[in-house]
Amino acid sequence: MSEAKTVTVLTQDLLNAQVGVLGSMLIDEECVGFVLSRVSERDFVTQQYRSIFRAIRTLFREGLPTDAIAVREKLGGKLGDGWSKLLTGIMDYTPTAANVDGYVQMLKEKSALYQLQELGAALQNAADMNDARSILDKAMQLQVGRPGIHALTFAKGYEEFFDRHSGETAVEHLDWAILQLNEVLKTELGNIVIIGAYPGDGKTALALQCAARFGRKHNVGYFSFESKSSRLYDRHVARETLISSSDINDNKLTEEDFKTIIALKDKLSGTKVTLIDAVGMTALDIVAYSQAQHFDVIFVDYLQQVEPPHGVLMKDFERVTSVSRELQKFAVRTNTAVISLSQLSRPDKVKVKYKDQSGKDQVRSITPPPTMGDLRSSGQIEQDADIILLMWREDYDLKDAPRIIQVAKNRNGEALDKVRCRFDGEHQTFTRIEPRPEPMPAKKARQKPRQVSFWGDGSDWQQMPDGERTPFDEAPKETPKA
Repeated sequence: MSEAKTVTVLTQDLLNAQVGVLGSMLIDEECVGFVLSRVSERDFVTQQYRSIFRAIRTLFREGLPTDAIAVREKLGGKLGDGWSKLLTGIMDYTPTAANVDGYVQMLKEKSALYQLQELGAALQNAADMNDARSILDKAMQLQVGRPGIHALTFAKGYEEFFDRHSGETAVEHLDWAILQLNEVLKTELGNIVIIGAYPGDGKTALALQCAARFGRKHNVGYFSFESKSSRLYDRHVARETLISSSDINDNKLTEEDFKTIIALKDKLSGTKVTLIDAVGMTALDIVAYSQAQHFDVIFVDYLQQVEPPHGVLMKDFERVTSVSRELQKFAVRTNTAVISLSQLSRPDKVKVKYKDQSGKDQVRSITPPPTMGDLRSSGQIEQDADIILLMWREDYDLKDAPRIIQVAKNRNGEALDKVRCRFDGEHQTFTRIEPRPEPMPAKKARQKPRQVSFWGDGSDWQQMPDGERTPFDEAPKETPKA
């Protein structure tokens, strides 16, 4: 009796957890992405609930509403039928979505326990040891909690190696706006890239220029936490048309400017880039929206501005760490490239001595080049990133000073390479400054070799007086006697 009661309570808890998760998704669409990132259809052991979950997931991935009416239609139901009553009952049981995190945890735990009990019953009826081992393997997978893990044996890896490296399919890397970076970075989908810079150094302009180039081949999402999407698009127009961004912002465009914009329509609208006003979004919101829009590459501008999970209070360090981890898991799981912008903590200036044109000693304060340790708020950023680019000005006393972009970390190749760029703020463009050719060493005038006396007395060579012999002179030949 005791065992039967325990199973009954467990089953009821599992039913409650399934209803709580589905009800939260139906009454609050903001929960959908969060749930999909943590729950799979196999967690729903009741067939009807599993069908509802599949319908919600399909609608979400298609970018459609996930309310009860849309779900009922997706399931093929009609007003007043069994699906309508079931969906209404689920929503009535779940008055609020505020407890969705608790429902998800309970569902994962109770579902795994229920399935283990089913496997235990199957183990009792195993026909032989092979069946028993198969059941035990399934039980171990349930304990891992992620049955969708991709594993590769060496034997299977050997078979697939030739297919992957036969040369028939070219390895595709992201095409950076500054072409010289392509030679070093070899960025792939699924990589995490950090672009760190001090405020005002142009990291958003660099990111937009790269996003526009990536958008030629890939579906790109740009999540902006600082600027409105319309302002970002204005900057895109300034860069592609070379029209002054000041004239665009002040609505001072001429007739010639509009003709240029119309002529460049394909460049201005032909790339697959979506600009998103992301203020208030969490990492899970970014993940959910990216999955719904099927982005191949996403930009997060910038990392320290991403909100913590809804209803959770965190310190800056904990929040940025959590955001970095969520984005890293999303990139690996979905093979999406994530390019996150990050503020750098500006270090104290240091004093350096130099000589002015008159030769007098002078002292000047400069901002030293940044390091990965200057990434603000969390060391987790450095750990999660596959590639880290650091950007700074050569001279912070000059607004238009060249920018230096350094590859500070590169899991895909070599690091420490630097690219020197010119930043045109008026047109929002970065262009590489060609390296100055190394000056050839000046040729010295050929000097006449210093000749030293062969007499060993340390004196310089001197012309011997006429008639005197040197050690190299041939001995005079004797005149043969007649």
